[in-house]
Amino acid sequence: MAAWQRVSLPMLVLDVLAVAPRHGYGVSQALVTAGLQPIKGAQLYPALVRLEDEGAIVARWEQSETGPARKVYELTGAGRTRREALRAEWDAFVTAVATVSREG
Repeated sequence: MAAWQRVSLPMLVLDVLAVAPRHGYGVSQALVTAGLQPIKGAQLYPALVRLEDEGAIVARWEQSETGPARKVYELTGAGRTRREALRAEWDAFVTAVATVSREG
């Protein structure tokens, strides 16, 4: 797993779900469309489970018109709060890296 995924994957998942509920593949595709490297299911689905266990997202099964039912994830109020906290941590990290880079 790339370093950016370990640090920012939960925040990015919450960012995507803040726009609209999506199934796991939809989350992955939204991130790829934004220009990020494809995320393997082995990284994405455990992140979704952790976020669900934390209460940041909820999942429900939704029947697909073209295939089997799929799990759709949706942001909760706690997820919005978690997203804001992660965004603040990320912004502080980016600022610190920029500061070190300028000084180096």
